[in-house]
Amino acid sequence: MASGASCLDLGEFGGFHAAYNIVPGALGAMPGPFRDAYMADLRRHAGDFAEQLATEHGTSWYCDATPWNLLAATALAHDHPQALFVLCLRHYAGTVQSLRRSYESGFAWAGASWAESAGIWASLYRHVGELPAERVVPVSFDALASEPGPTLGMLRLRLGELGFGVDDLDERVLAVSHAPPASGPRPTIGVTEGDAVRFRSVPSFDAAAWSGDIQRMVWPEVQQVHRELQQRYQGLYRAPPPPSDLRLHHETHGLVPVVLDAW
Repeated sequence: MASGASCLDLGEFGGFHAAYNIVPGALGAMPGPFRDAYMADLRRHAGDFAEQLATEHGTSWYCDATPWNLLAATALAHDHPQALFVLCLRHYAGTVQSLRRSYESGFAWAGASWAESAGIWASLYRHVGELPAERVVPVSFDALASEPGPTLGMLRLRLGELGFGVDDLDERVLAVSHAPPASGPRPTIGVTEGDAVRFRSVPSFDAAAWSGDIQRMVWPEVQQVHRELQQRYQGLYRAPPPPSDLRLHHETHGLVPVVLDAW
C-alpha cells in the first residue's frame, strides 16, 4: 500500500515502537516529576516526525511497516484516530520459519530457538483485538501467496472504501524479495514482464521442513493465540497444515515426538 504516490513508505520506521515500547521499558518506573510528560512528548514526536516527512514528500499518507507496533495497538489507535491498520495475518508455522532464517542471518531479536520464535509470533498477534475493527483492513498472507490476484483485489477494494487512494499502487514492488540473507532470494508473487507484473502462486511456508517435533516445540507457545485468531478471523486466518510426519529435527535429537491436538 506504500507504493502509490499518495503514501510515503517509511519501511520499518521503528519510531513508534521506540516511543511506545522500548523507551518506557528501558526506563522502567524511574522516579521523577516529569517522566510521564516526557513519555507523552516522545510519543507525539514519533507521530509529528512521520507526518512532517510525509508533508515534505508531498504525500497525504505514510506507512510504517514495523510489526512491533502491535505491542502498542491500544495506544496507537487512541493517539492516531485517523490511522488505518492493515493487519497481515500469517499462520505461526510460516512466521516461525521466517524468524529462524532471520536469526541465522544475525538478527538476535528473532529468537534463539523454535520456541522463542514462536513466542514472538504469539506476543504480537495476541494484541490484534485491541485494534479498532472499523479501521482495520485484515489480509491473509497465506491467501496472498496462493491467490495473489483476488486477494489484492479485495485489499484494494477495502482500502478504497476507507478513503485510501489505490489507483496508482505500483505492483512491481511485489516482484522484489526482502528475505534475510541466510535464506537467499525467496520466490515472490509478482514476476516482471517488461512494464507489467504477472502474478503467480508461491508457497507461504516450507511444509516439508515443518516436522512433528518442531510442532511439539512451538505449540505450547502459540496454541491460545492461534485458536483466538481462528475464531476472530474465520475463513481469513488460515491454519497451517499438520506436519507431514513425526521425524526428529536435528536440534532435538533424542526427543520423542508426540502427536498434538493442534488442529
